[in-house]
Amino acid sequence: MSSDWITSDEEFDEIAEELFDDEQEVASTATTVATPDDQAAGTPLPYVDQEVAEELVGDGPPTWLGMRWREIPEADQPAAWNGLRAWVDWLIKEYRLPTAVVPPCWYKHPDITAELYAGMNMEYKVWEEQAPSLSPMMFWHTNLQQMIYRLRQAVTTAGCVASGAHKPEPAHAHELDYDETDWNQHVTTAHSTQQFDRPNQGILYVRAGVVDSTGKTVAHSEPVGIKQPNPNEPLGVEIEYLSTNADYNVLEVHWQRHNDEQSLVWETSTDGQTWVEADENTHQGDNHDD
Repeated sequence: MSSDWITSDEEFDEIAEELFDDEQEVASTATTVATPDDQAAGTPLPYVDQEVAEELVGDGPPTWLGMRWREIPEADQPAAWNGLRAWVDWLIKEYRLPTAVVPPCWYKHPDITAELYAGMNMEYKVWEEQAPSLSPMMFWHTNLQQMIYRLRQAVTTAGCVASGAHKPEPAHAHELDYDETDWNQHVTTAHSTQQFDRPNQGILYVRAGVVDSTGKTVAHSEPVGIKQPNPNEPLGVEIEYLSTNADYNVLEVHWQRHNDEQSLVWETSTDGQTWVEADENTHQGDNHDD
């Protein structure tokens, strides 16, 4: 009785050589493709039958699915409406939705149509991979409940179900009455900043102008004045607690520092009347040991 096992290196080499020769012959036969004289030689593409190619393309989603609803080409709009209707009919039957969620006149309400079309896109997307995943439960069914809630709110607002018939919305019901002059002024207004140092004395007047492409000034602003610093202006100093414990308090001070000649001093008092400069050796602002 012969054994199926390879018992020597010689047998292994002999079998491997036969397999390698067979694979080369098959590969050579499979990749031998006639190349037209006017086509550059290279690695040939695998042949796909025309009918098979058309069938593969037909298995994908419609070309309009995934577009914004308002951007679907006019030629595709009838197919898009019919496709959405078929999906809505399935949705209603599958999830037993009442007319309070999807009324018979849903297609006459842009907000309801947009909601349903968005749901159609999501439902397709979660099943697109055609493989077991968490997407249907985590994305589709979770968002489906939110979509149903929003649809119910939209239908209630529309009032069609309550009245028993479609209620057309008044013309221009959701159009804003813009002040076009104010709008144009807003969107065409440019902004720029410039820093000016205070003068050492007197007042520095500043204005801005607009020039055209030839350098001609076409408009001026009203001038504004920048005054010199007032050396007699009182300084504002404020102090606040940062932290406190059983041994010490940490304080922070804020003051208006007009120039580098000014400095800060800390003072202490036991009666709030007589003040002495704080001892820096015993009051280290940022050097306390915790």
